[in-house]
Amino acid sequence: MRIGIVCHPSIGGSGLVATELGLGLAKLGHEVHFISSVRPFKLIEDSERLFFHSVEAINYPLFSDPLYTFALTAKIVEVVEQYQLDIVHAHYSIPHSLCAYLAGEITEHKFPTITTIHGTDVTIVGQDKPLYPLNRFSIHKSSKVTTVSKYQRNYIYSHFDKSKTIEVIHNFIDLDVFSPKLADIEMRRKMAKDDEKIVMHASNFRALKNSDTVIRSFYLLLKKVNARLVLLGSGPEVEPIKKLCDKLGILKQVTFMGDVTHVEHYLPNADCIIQPSYRESFSMVLLEAMACSVPTVSSNIDGIPEVVAQGETGFMFDPDDALGMSLAMEQILTEPLTQKRMGEAGRERAAKLFNPQDKILQYLACYRDAIKENTGISRDNIQTTPSPAAKMAATAKGTCQLADIESRDIHQTGIQQTSNEQIALNKETLSKEAFNE
Repeated sequence: MRIGIVCHPSIGGSGLVATELGLGLAKLGHEVHFISSVRPFKLIEDSERLFFHSVEAINYPLFSDPLYTFALTAKIVEVVEQYQLDIVHAHYSIPHSLCAYLAGEITEHKFPTITTIHGTDVTIVGQDKPLYPLNRFSIHKSSKVTTVSKYQRNYIYSHFDKSKTIEVIHNFIDLDVFSPKLADIEMRRKMAKDDEKIVMHASNFRALKNSDTVIRSFYLLLKKVNARLVLLGSGPEVEPIKKLCDKLGILKQVTFMGDVTHVEHYLPNADCIIQPSYRESFSMVLLEAMACSVPTVSSNIDGIPEVVAQGETGFMFDPDDALGMSLAMEQILTEPLTQKRMGEAGRERAAKLFNPQDKILQYLACYRDAIKENTGISRDNIQTTPSPAAKMAATAKGTCQLADIESRDIHQTGIQQTSNEQIALNKETLSKEAFNE
């Protein structure tokens, strides 16, 4: 299959999931074309099955901005026509889904569009008054719509389009990349002393991540446990956090690591992860921690209960329950058996419910259904032919052995369902006045 993936290139969230999906699809023999402003950080280089197409900004003196939406639309048209893509998968509705729709209206090479809603594209960006009708339009016009949690699906139904069938395909995690085996004493010593327990928080440090509760719960924890708070990431809330830590007298117990590219090298060294977000459509950080066998303490909102098993892999509380979270962290950090049990249960849950194999096959089934509905061609008969990209890759290597990068010709045949692609059917809250003492 020839697949276009339009995504943000950022380290976290939708861009990370899109990149991992593309890498997984390529391993199964599909040809994947990434379209983005910058190369996704995990897409190291092009290969026989993986290609990156940069969206160049349109700079014209008449306009004050680089017209990214138009540039992206033009790039999708270009890639679709040059490589005869079978389908375009837009991660994040605005502007990616809308641009894919416009590209489909422009090009003579027709293709279905899959839109994956990741969260903030409908809960924050999508609710912006000028963008709301554009968001609703792009969702409605997509051939298929998927989202990352049942919570998010219900939210879309409530706020956008009740007539559109939305499939839930949870995010997934590579347990070889995120593993407790990657715990490293030298890396740990860069963050904390040997006798300190590590509480870790990873964030873009915006208001919705509720960093205030992270600090307040850690302040309470320090009264009982010798611990260090390690903060991964950057954002507008970092400076206010430093001021609050200084006010509470705990600044020396907090390590600010800033932006890190490979979070999988940091998480396994944590004893506990805290994520008290006000909004989370899914929470990749919690899933990554579970895969690393690290217990979690988090809020109980939105899609988080679909990821965390309460009392088994982690503890969940109301987002502002600093006391509850501090007591939960104390239990994890002072009871080795509890920490071990919850860590192992988290990794087991990640492997069972959020493994890449099942989720990638779900996406492939979604693609096939969309192509069948869009073209009327049966998905049970296929004759594979080398694509333009396959020919170019073979020529560059000085070989004509194209069998490894064959893909379908949608105009001549249909789509093959391979036999091995079976889809997995899948207390009290402490008042903040207490800190004014």
